[in-house]
Amino acid sequence: MEIGVDDVVQWLSENWGWVAAIVVGILVVAAALNLLPDARIPTSPDFPTSGDEARDLAVGAIQIVTSEGKWNDPESHTIRDSKGLRSRLVSMWGLTDRESWLETLEELPQRRTDSLRDSLLELRAELARTSGRRPSQREWLAAAKERGASGRDVKSVINAVTEIEKSLKKSALRTVVLPAGATIESVRGYAQGQQIALATWGVALGFATREDIRPVLRQVSAEARRDFGSWEEFGRSYLLGRVMRLVEQGMPVEKAIEKNDDGIRAYGQLFDAKRGNSGPWSTLPW
Repeated sequence: MEIGVDDVVQWLSENWGWVAAIVVGILVVAAALNLLPDARIPTSPDFPTSGDEARDLAVGAIQIVTSEGKWNDPESHTIRDSKGLRSRLVSMWGLTDRESWLETLEELPQRRTDSLRDSLLELRAELARTSGRRPSQREWLAAAKERGASGRDVKSVINAVTEIEKSLKKSALRTVVLPAGATIESVRGYAQGQQIALATWGVALGFATREDIRPVLRQVSAEARRDFGSWEEFGRSYLLGRVMRLVEQGMPVEKAIEKNDDGIRAYGQLFDAKRGNSGPWSTLPW
């Protein structure tokens, strides 16, 4: 039996409601898929995803990808090829020439140091090692007072860290960011991640070559591995430092936490081993 054009037209006219519903459903699904964030970590096909250089670059991965780069690109082509990104980078970081870039690279760890915050985190880490568990907020504050640290600033730092860590007690792509009982002992990972990214930005801005920054990548990566025992520990340190930096600049804790959503998403992407581009933190050894 042949079906002619008239038959098709007649069927469509009689069942237009179903047809419209199917079309709308397809469009809704397509739109939803387009709105969903890509679960894969942004990766460049032009550079290795394994080996020493990739392992070093992975230390800066959260900073790199939240700055619109590809985690394994030592030359930061995304920034090199975008006048707008270059302009924003120069404005935010004051990178006007090779000297200012080198100075920032060298001084960054000190710039991210805060004596009160760092001493309080060290105190909590000591308490955790002694007791075998992460101390409560009340216990932490009491121990600080026993050591002679008191006042509004002490309580403010402890409250901020506690609130930020609550925001990290969630999963990103089914990866738990801060398991119960885990203690973040420092925020040194934040400066280290930024240094790796900053090194690649120097290449993009024409201040250095890929070969020039290899010693920097190796040194910072080695320091991170002395300070932390795993990608998980390093990543949590980076995220806490990232949010605390905003708080210390005067941003309310709640707002600073909101602005960290992209960092938490990147953390999950870096550990995602179930998709096309496996997250480097799931494949590269610490």
